[in-house]
Amino acid sequence: MATSSPDSASSSSDRWLRGLSLVLLATVAVSLQNVITRIALSPKAIPILGGIINLGGYIDPTADKMQVTLLELLLRISFVVPLSWLIMPVFKPGAWGEARSVILGSDRMLKLQIVAAGIFLFLSQIGIYLSIANIGPAMAITIFFTYPTVTTLLAWKLFSDRPSLQQWLAIILIYIGCAWLAFKPIDQNLFCPPICVKHPPSAAALPPAPNQTPTPNASNAPTIPKPATQSNPIIGYLAAIISSIVFALEGIIAQSCFSKINPATFTALVFTVEWLVLMAVTLPLIHVDINQGLILMGGLLCLTTFSTYLFSNFGIKAIGAASTAILVSSRPAVTSILALLIIGDTLLPEQWGSIIVVTAGVVLMNVAKTMKKPT
Repeated sequence: MATSSPDSASSSSDRWLRGLSLVLLATVAVSLQNVITRIALSPKAIPILGGIINLGGYIDPTADKMQVTLLELLLRISFVVPLSWLIMPVFKPGAWGEARSVILGSDRMLKLQIVAAGIFLFLSQIGIYLSIANIGPAMAITIFFTYPTVTTLLAWKLFSDRPSLQQWLAIILIYIGCAWLAFKPIDQNLFCPPICVKHPPSAAALPPAPNQTPTPNASNAPTIPKPATQSNPIIGYLAAIISSIVFALEGIIAQSCFSKINPATFTALVFTVEWLVLMAVTLPLIHVDINQGLILMGGLLCLTTFSTYLFSNFGIKAIGAASTAILVSSRPAVTSILALLIIGDTLLPEQWGSIIVVTAGVVLMNVAKTMKKPT
């Protein structure tokens, strides 16, 4: 009877710990991405780590949030697309040839699925950026994590994959947590203080000097400050919900494509479609000035995007998809903690409670998936 040697057992343990560390790093990287998004979309500088440095304030407080969201997403994806094509062969040797065969091939359905996935990813990321800008990263990502429930229900309808009892319990937990979070009144001053742009009074608006008769003139009227674009919690909640639904649709499409195309090639093609859609939509519509700060944020978002992708892929190889999915479930909680530590996004006790409930539901959902036997 063959027995495993101590060296092989030690090697397996080291491999598992290494994989665990990589998946945890991926979780931290994607949570940092959410916090950086909040900084990039903030109309005022935010103290980082208690005031060590101030970042943010790169946009006009009166700018339209949708335009700012589109611009920052375009800057991020403009870094991501060329980098994805450069590192794609690391994950799939010969990926460039596979991509070329897909583009020039005759499988129209696969092409349509890739285009649809790119459009859905575009809509999903606009939604989550807009949500983060309005309600902060902690609550936005918590509500966004309803997407596993949408995926499960869609799989039931499309693939007759009926949810198990544990999955139904997880769905109920997640929806209870999100409802608890959504219906709790928000103190906007916690993370989105109102901002006004004050203009200095003109010389004509100054009070007249002694023994001087004021001249009646419309310019003597006081200057009215131009109001800043304030955060809207309702828009934030709705954007996160829509983002989760659309992201679930993108995931269903991806799942159906992986039997025909490698995930690395699929990801690069989907990123490219998203970039083309963003270019077509953004350039004619936005009227927001680009500055070095926004470009820096776009580069940081790209860095965290690829750190997440790299750490996740190598971590999955080491510990498997099931264990990875369970660890990924902690992302709402990790995002909340990092947002508190880095930018001081304070939450009420009830909001922390709802985040814990949602996180527990997502963990249960992924555990149920790993225990569920294929029919």
